[in-house]
Amino acid sequence: MLTNKQIKPAPIIIFMIAVFLLYGENLYSQVFQVKEVSNKVSVISNPNLGSQVVVQTEKGMVVFDSFWSGKTARVFKNEIEKTFGRKDFSYVVNMVDRLDMIGGNVAYPEAAIVGHEYILAKYSTEKYVREEINKLIEMWRGKEGYSRDRLPKYKKGSEEEMEEKKWLSKCITMADELENSFSLVLPQISYNDKLTLNLGNTEIDLFWFGNIGDNKGLTMAVIGEEKLAILSKIVVFPDGHLAPFPHPYYGDLDVPRWIAMLEKILEGENAVNNIILSDSSQVYSRERMKIHLKYIRKLWNSVKNKEEAGKTFEEIQDQLSLEKDFAFVKDMPVYKTEGDDWIRPQHEAHIKHFYLQDKILDSEIIKNGRPVSLQALLDKIKKPEGK
Repeated sequence: MLTNKQIKPAPIIIFMIAVFLLYGENLYSQVFQVKEVSNKVSVISNPNLGSQVVVQTEKGMVVFDSFWSGKTARVFKNEIEKTFGRKDFSYVVNMVDRLDMIGGNVAYPEAAIVGHEYILAKYSTEKYVREEINKLIEMWRGKEGYSRDRLPKYKKGSEEEMEEKKWLSKCITMADELENSFSLVLPQISYNDKLTLNLGNTEIDLFWFGNIGDNKGLTMAVIGEEKLAILSKIVVFPDGHLAPFPHPYYGDLDVPRWIAMLEKILEGENAVNNIILSDSSQVYSRERMKIHLKYIRKLWNSVKNKEEAGKTFEEIQDQLSLEKDFAFVKDMPVYKTEGDDWIRPQHEAHIKHFYLQDKILDSEIIKNGRPVSLQALLDKIKKPEGK
């Protein structure tokens, strides 16, 4: 087990009391909610902390992801035990190689932790774990800063102000717990392409989803008899993103693999009816997710076809704009709720990332017949601020 250095508890207690006085109720004081998706599958949610998927089987309960710390994971674990009247946890499935989503593995010593083999490779050294923890702390401190900047814009006592205060408190809590009390327990069971968990009356199939930038250990879970799939929000978050979110750094994107995995659960006779995000209480219909599959598939094929036809990057970008071939994006629910200022930069970044695949030549790409610095091109991709 890799454990961050502990610091004296008194300053933390004083600081958390100050946070409580400044920003409202304790994050852990909110009443939990239970959403029953089927007889076996439920989502346990806390308005301030997040959500966790629970599958009940005759051979124990299975939960997906484990939050950022043992403290938060134990709060959910206790609620699950109380809600379902049982304590037999069989598996914790780590859906993504990201430490602020699997940092609560330590809360489940009786269960087997399961994840893609890349999680083991990625976190095999304490040095790398600490480097990522520091990056995550910096990220959540940054989100805290954005939230502080937004807070004065809201009317005192308004619902918007209260929601912003809750988000600010969560950012502070996550950064503090990652910094002061993080412990890592790695999966004891790993897989490469596919793994089936046999739980007596239930089988859960785990599939490797493919690379999404720095995240290469993503899992897609399918419960065939329930016509249900479970994905990480990093894959596709239909309420905020068109496709896996385009970060401003370059990374390998297994777009054909994404398409194949989404087709597996959304098309054909074995298609599921519902999709749950492992870190969200939202349940999406097959038809809602198919809109995003259509977008990803069409964009990937369009970029490759136009490139093969000899089009330059600028010509491809122009032809695939929201005013031309991809005007249908403006009819997507995510565009209507999030607006042009949020969705247009995403779409443009997706075009660039899709175009850049397989073009690495000693840290350069070929653009209009000339080698161009990859970083210089990627610096033009701006990451929207906010949550």
